[in-house]
Amino acid sequence: MKTKCLIVDDEPLSIKLIKGYIEELDDFLIIGEARNALDALKIIEEESIDLIFLDINMPRISGLDLIRSMQYPPKVIIISAHKEFAIDGFELNVVDFLLKPVSFDRFLKAINKYKRSLNKETVRRNKNDDLLNDYIISLKDNKKVYNINLNDILYIESMREYVKFYNTSGHILIKCALSKLDEALPSEQFIRVHKSFIISIKKVRIFSATSVEIGDKKIPIGRSFKNAVVKELNNGILL
Repeated sequence: MKTKCLIVDDEPLSIKLIKGYIEELDDFLIIGEARNALDALKIIEEESIDLIFLDINMPRISGLDLIRSMQYPPKVIIISAHKEFAIDGFELNVVDFLLKPVSFDRFLKAINKYKRSLNKETVRRNKNDDLLNDYIISLKDNKKVYNINLNDILYIESMREYVKFYNTSGHILIKCALSKLDEALPSEQFIRVHKSFIISIKKVRIFSATSVEIGDKKIPIGRSFKNAVVKELNNGILL
């Protein structure tokens, strides 16, 4: 099922930019565009909206007041040229705050936060579900967008400007910094064990103070990561 999106902004160029970004994603659908809060409310009343990309400074009613006016607002990603409104936005429980002009990399990070927030809600509704079972992270390389199921990832290896995802079904090479993935991936499922490796905690077969084994691969634990990694892995020991 596609995420139904609404773009609310009084700047045509900003709408065009975000619209182009959304159209790069297979699982997101633009339902409408609005230049002010009143037009946005009409669309929200008539359509089932999952996610709003919302500007703050707009005629008559601000984006923040639009959120406050709705009893059960959809998820919101704020896009604004005024960083001083970030605290107000997060107090209203928005998914993310993007500062104009928005890069595609930063946009994707917000999308991943949105998906992660949905997954957390699913886990709360059904505590027997496997954590993050259906969580997908989206990464763009050149003109392609890769949707990768986190539950399939064994480990990730840095290769200079690229990273290689080793999955249960093979591997994928994508141009991306490992540090960006370290920030975006959920810490309850992944941990960085070395300057060149991030691993899936659930996929560890054997570990020691110096290495972890996932399948047939032995991955070193870096000296600066050792304490955090060993502490995390020891948390799962029953006896």
